[in-house]
Amino acid sequence: MSIVDDASNVNLPAELGTVLQHLGRCFDAPNLALAAPPIKLSGGFWAEMWTLTLDAESRGALPARLVLRLAPDAALATWEAALQVGVADQGYPTPCIRAADTHPVDGLRAWCIMDHADGTPLLGGLSGVRALIAVPRMARMLPDTLARAAADLHRLDPQPIESALRQIPGRSVGVDGLLDHYLGRARQLSDTALQRSVERLAATRPADNTIVVCHGDLHPFNVLMHGHQRTVIDWTAGQVAHPAYDLAFTHLLVANPPLAAPQALRPIIGAAARRIAARFLTTYRALSPHTIHAETLDWYRALHACRIMSDLALWRADGTIDARREHPWLAIEPGLRPLVA
Repeated sequence: MSIVDDASNVNLPAELGTVLQHLGRCFDAPNLALAAPPIKLSGGFWAEMWTLTLDAESRGALPARLVLRLAPDAALATWEAALQVGVADQGYPTPCIRAADTHPVDGLRAWCIMDHADGTPLLGGLSGVRALIAVPRMARMLPDTLARAAADLHRLDPQPIESALRQIPGRSVGVDGLLDHYLGRARQLSDTALQRSVERLAATRPADNTIVVCHGDLHPFNVLMHGHQRTVIDWTAGQVAHPAYDLAFTHLLVANPPLAAPQALRPIIGAAARRIAARFLTTYRALSPHTIHAETLDWYRALHACRIMSDLALWRADGTIDARREHPWLAIEPGLRPLVA
């Protein structure tokens, strides 16, 4: 999930020519060209991303560097673009989307072009001993940065974003649609344990109907830092929901970090991670006007555990689990099983 340049030799995306032509028409740059070969960005598990460096003489008003994001699911690409545009319009620090095509033809993928965000992820390049050495610094900076990112997002007006999301077919706004989706998948896979867990969640949903704009995937690899400047990326899992929808997910990921570490170091890193996760919640409560009750947070934590276990069950059923062995869901699975038991 980190965003780093991949210098390996790769095939250029088939959509590149169409994208450049579209940008040239929209931004009065008919001779738009690249100044260097595109660089593929690594770390994503759903979309494919490339850095484009534009020729200075032909780019007109466009910035020198852009990011091309290619998505395999047009409906989901429309959803994340609507969220990203909506929060950017309200001043939230996320890359500006310059152009998009979420209804591609001729077998091409949905795409969007956004400004390139300088910076590195909060946990970029950390693993094993390096992660342990960084614990003192991370214990202060990481949870406070994530808490501020969540609190600032939850202050936005959710209504215009909710209205835009409701116009997208095939997707549901709010938690009810997610519960239906997880329940349907559990039944499809004949996973009775997961089905019982989702049914129990549906029967015990908290009464608090506070809604805010949620990122849904707010973790250290989706927050880029450039000095003191913070940029939040990847809105695929965004929702309009209770603030605990964000907090529970972030707490789960921070408390169960998917870091590669020797077995002997894991208890030490795990204990530090749980302290960092606790500080994240404490800082958020100090910054945000929203009251988050412990039982509400527990419910949403179980919801995200069902989300992750649902994905894992599907990948095992369709035989793609081995190809996803680097996915963080596999690393944190042992810590989630008690939440859905």
